[in-house]
Amino acid sequence: MHGSCRRPGWTAPTTGRISRTTRWKALCLDSPGGSLAATLELAQVLLDNRIGTVVDEGAECLSSCALVFMFGTAAQHESLPVTNRRMHPRARLGFHQPELTLDRDREYSAAEVEAAFDLAIQATLRLLALAARPRPEVPRPFVDGDLMEAMLQYKGAEFYEIDTVNKAGRWDIALYGFPERGPTEEGKFYACQNMTTWDARLERDQIPYEPDGYSATITTEEGQEGFADGRRTAISFAGMMRYDCAIGLVAQPDGATVPVICGFRESQSTRVGPEGCLRGEVPPDRWRPIPPLAFFAADTPLAELAPAPKPQAAPDAAPAPAPLESAGPSPCIAESRIARVVDVQNYTSLRAGITHESERIDELPLGSVYTVPEAPVVDWTHPEAEACAALCRAADAAEPYDEDKLAACIESDWMWFELTGPSGRRGFASARYPDY
Repeated sequence: MHGSCRRPGWTAPTTGRISRTTRWKALCLDSPGGSLAATLELAQVLLDNRIGTVVDEGAECLSSCALVFMFGTAAQHESLPVTNRRMHPRARLGFHQPELTLDRDREYSAAEVEAAFDLAIQATLRLLALAARPRPEVPRPFVDGDLMEAMLQYKGAEFYEIDTVNKAGRWDIALYGFPERGPTEEGKFYACQNMTTWDARLERDQIPYEPDGYSATITTEEGQEGFADGRRTAISFAGMMRYDCAIGLVAQPDGATVPVICGFRESQSTRVGPEGCLRGEVPPDRWRPIPPLAFFAADTPLAELAPAPKPQAAPDAAPAPAPLESAGPSPCIAESRIARVVDVQNYTSLRAGITHESERIDELPLGSVYTVPEAPVVDWTHPEAEACAALCRAADAAEPYDEDKLAACIESDWMWFELTGPSGRRGFASARYPDY
């Protein structure tokens, strides 16, 4: 049983709430900022305790809050920790230079002013040192130098906002809650440009996709070993300085597939994927996975990625699934309308109906994120359906209810969410696996 960032009942720090519903615990941020000294202390807590950061839909994280956001991490059992910072496309994340503020209603002695400046300088130096700290899984700092440079150009009520695919991709800020494009020809065209650039800088003057254009050669090669479907797409951009990519699908042990890329951009001497992969010297399962955001044009505004919520259609007559009516936040609703697959070894199944006997039509990999209706559907053939529904009605109305019994209802696959899987097909996933 999981909840969104705004689920009531958690202890709230000054800048958010800590969700401990999964091993990917996270600090949910919604703040206009605050003390730089407090920011540094909170960032250190995140690093020491492997706590991620999230800026939810409709929330804003500005000034020092944005700096805290950049230090989100997660532990991975025996594996190295990873950077774990996520935002919704309709959230606001803005940076600007730290400021020294003094109370204008009182007079300060020269010694007090000097001491205040000394503290400000010390805090700034600590920030620079913390920002330059290498991330655990990649040879890059938590805050890249070009983001620091951009941040310092803004002050007061002005912010450098993360508002495009380009900015989120360049600074490795994961997005959730948007329909993923996937490896279409257009998606691969942009992924090649984005991923051969983002490790070094923001993408500039990106070539727009034209299905019949001549800016790039895109060919599909059959019979390629190591790829899930035996196919590899080769992309070559011609110009004064060439750059090339190869993209394909790699099968996972659970049968799911992951898009991967190998490429080189001569003008920037940047490489994506291991050296030698374009020459066929490295198997595809060691190539670089492509994040969903990379399949979009760099200048795409983040706000355009997340569609406006649509009203739910009326349910069909029985025996079609019946939605529960929700009166407020409870374990029986998805308040954020965002679901992340957790608590599975590799994937959970998307099924054509709301039972495990229904046809399996897709796989939802661990960690993947989907948009879901606020109201789930329930299996009225479940032996405890009426009792489970009564528990949900009490939870929705903020009345006392037996949390263990309601958890048992969810764990026994009584409640399901309808969503669109990676293949584009719609189906149902048991509510016991998505963290919503």
